[in-house]
Amino acid sequence: MSFSAQNLVYVYYQVSKINQCMGRLFLKNREIFFEYDAAFLNTGLKLSPFKLPLKSGVIISHDRTFDGLFGVFNDSLPD
Repeated sequence: MSFSAQNLVYVYYQVSKINQCMGRLFLKNREIFFEYDAAFLNTGLKLSPFKLPLKSGVIISHDRTFDGLFGVFNDSLPD
């Protein structure tokens, strides 16, 4: 899938002052997608086992609870 830079966000995880890319979120036609970074898949860290299974490929959010944003990312937004 191709996306414009204005609709793309890279998501990072920080451990001991080291940033590791978890993947990328992108918006297209009012739908939100997530794709894990290949290196992050090797960590085995499960962000959200039910909504974001640890697998390669693009995952589409079908939940409209947070306007389509995956809950794990909504929780990281400022209040």
